[in-house]
Amino acid sequence: MPAARLSSIPTSSFRASSRAPLAALAVATERVRAGTLSREDAHHLFDELLGQAAAVPERGLNNFLAALARAPPSAACRDGPGLAIALFNRMSRGTGARVVSPTLCTYSILMDCCCRAGRPDLVLAFFGRLLRLGLRLDVISLSNLLKGLCQAKRSNEALDLLLHRMPELHYAPGVFSYNIVINGCLKEGEVDKACNLFHEMLQLGVQPDVVTYTSIMDALSKSGAMDKAEVLLRQMVDQGIEPNIRTYSCLIHGYSTFGQWKEALRVFKEMATLGVVPDVVTLSSLIDSLCKHRRTKEAREIFDSMAAKGLKPNIVSYSTMLNGYVKEGSFEDMTDLFNSMVRNGIVPDHHIFNIQINAYAKRGLMDEAMHMFEVMRQQGVNPDVFDYQIIMDSLCKMGRMDAALDKFNQMVNQGVSPNEAVYQCLVLGSCSHGDFVKAKELISEAVNRGLCSNSVFFYPVINDLCKEGKVKEAQDMFDFILGIGQRPDVIMYTSLMDGYCLVGKVEKALSVLDAMKFAGLQPDDVVYGTLLNSYCKIGRIADGLSLFREMSLSGVKPTTIIYNIILDGLFCSGRTGSAKEKFHTMTESGIPVGVDTYNKFLVDFVETIALMKQ
Repeated sequence: MPAARLSSIPTSSFRASSRAPLAALAVATERVRAGTLSREDAHHLFDELLGQAAAVPERGLNNFLAALARAPPSAACRDGPGLAIALFNRMSRGTGARVVSPTLCTYSILMDCCCRAGRPDLVLAFFGRLLRLGLRLDVISLSNLLKGLCQAKRSNEALDLLLHRMPELHYAPGVFSYNIVINGCLKEGEVDKACNLFHEMLQLGVQPDVVTYTSIMDALSKSGAMDKAEVLLRQMVDQGIEPNIRTYSCLIHGYSTFGQWKEALRVFKEMATLGVVPDVVTLSSLIDSLCKHRRTKEAREIFDSMAAKGLKPNIVSYSTMLNGYVKEGSFEDMTDLFNSMVRNGIVPDHHIFNIQINAYAKRGLMDEAMHMFEVMRQQGVNPDVFDYQIIMDSLCKMGRMDAALDKFNQMVNQGVSPNEAVYQCLVLGSCSHGDFVKAKELISEAVNRGLCSNSVFFYPVINDLCKEGKVKEAQDMFDFILGIGQRPDVIMYTSLMDGYCLVGKVEKALSVLDAMKFAGLQPDDVVYGTLLNSYCKIGRIADGLSLFREMSLSGVKPTTIIYNIILDGLFCSGRTGSAKEKFHTMTESGIPVGVDTYNKFLVDFVETIALMKQ
C-alpha cells in the first residue's frame, strides 16, 4: 500500500482480529514510516492485540517497534522511541504477558529506543530483564548496552565491558563497538582516554573506519592540536580510508577557530581536489574565518561558489558575510549582499537587521540606521528591545536626546518592555547633556521596574560624570541614589573619590572614604591607591605615608602598584633615603617587583642625584 495514501486509512483498517494480527501490525508499521500513526491509534491497536487469545507475532511486533525507534518526530507522533517503550510496558503487564513473548531482538530494539529517547537508565533495566529471562546475548544487545552506559556518562564501565567482559563472553567487539565507547569518552571530555583506546584497537587488530578517525580528529581539532589531527588524516589516507565531508569539516573548523585561515583554506582546496563536495556548514565556517581576518574578497568567492555546487547559502552564511563587510567598513557591499539575500528568498531575521542597524549607528549614519529600522518593521520583523536599544544608544551619544526618548516611547507603546541597558543609555545620555532631572526620573522608573538593583547600573553614571570633571553633579546623583534606597558598593564610592582627586579636592575624597566606612564597607587596595596617588601628586607625601600606615594597620596588603606610587612620591619630594628603605621593605615582604618598579627606582634615583649636584 503506497505510503502517500496511508494517512487516509481509517483506524479500523488495521484493527487486529484473531486471524490477522500480523497484517494489522504491518499496516501500522507503514503508517509509522509515513509519519501518520498517532499515539492514540497505536494504543488502540494494542488494545485490540492484547484483547485477543492468539499470540502477538514476534516478527510483526519487532518490525513495528523498530520502525517507531527510527521514526523522526512528526505532527502525528513527536516521540516514536518513547511510544515504543510505553507500548511494550503495556504488553509486559497483565494479560499482555500471556500473548507476547519478547525475544533477544525485541529487547535489543527496546534498548535502542531508550538510547534514542535519552533514557539510559531504562537501557540498563531492559538489559537486566533480558539476563533474568536467560536469553542469549549477542553483539547487537551488548553494543546497545555500551551506548546506554556512555549516554549515562559511565564511560569507565563501558570501557571495561568493551575490553574485558565482551572477550570473556567470547564476543569480539568490532569497530562499531569501539566507535561507541570512543565517542562516549569524547562526550565526557576524556580526549586522552579516547586516543588511548584508538591506539589500543589498532594493536588488537581492529581496523578503524572513517567514523573512528573523524571522531578523534574532531576532538583534536577542537583542542587546538591541529598537527596531531593532520597526522591522523595522512594515516587514514595511507590506510585506504577515504575522508568524508565531516572529516574535512572538523579540520577546517579547527583551523578557523584558532585563527589559521591560510591552513583552513589549504584544507578546503585539498578537499575540492579530491572531489569531496563541501556542505553549507563547512563553507560557512571557512567564510567566517576569512571574514574575521578581513579577507572578504576570498570569502565572497567561496560564498558565490555555493550556487555552482548546488548549495543554497543559509541565513548564517549571509550574516557571516555581512559581518565581514561591516568589519571592513564596506557598506556598499553590505547593502548589495542584503538586497541579494532578499531577492533569493531568504527572509531576514532580527540578527540580520541588527548587524546593519548597528553598523550604521556606530558610524553615526543615523538616517540609514533609522531607514533600516523601518524596513525591518515593513517586512514583518517586529523590533525587539535590542533593536530599539541600538538606535537609542547611538542617538544619545550624538546628543539627540529628544529623538532617543521618542524611540523609547514608541517602544513602550508597541508593547516592548525596556531592559536595564535601555534605561542606562538614556540616563547616561541625559547626564552627559545636563538634563539631570530627566536622568533622575528615568532612574526612579527603572528602580520601580526592578531593573537596576546593583552598581552595574549606577557605576557608569557616577564614573562618566567624574571623568568629565562634573564632580558636583556626580555627588548630587550619588546622594539621589542613596535617597531612593539604593546601596552603593565599594566601586561606586571609589569612583566618586577618584573624581574628587582628579579635581584636586582630596579632603572631599577623604570624607567619601569616611562615609564608605560608616556604611559598613571595607576599603580595598584600589581605594587606598586612589587617595595615595592624589596625595603624592600634590606633594603631600607625609599625609600619603600616614594613609599608607593606616592601610597596613587595617589589614589591606600593599600591592606593587601602591609601592610604585609611594616610591614615586618620595623621590619627587627629594626623600631618596626613605624611598630606598621602602624599596627594601617591598622586596623583603615578598611583594612582586616588576620592570616598571626597577625603572622608576633607577630613573628617579638618577634624577635626584643630578638635582643634588646642581
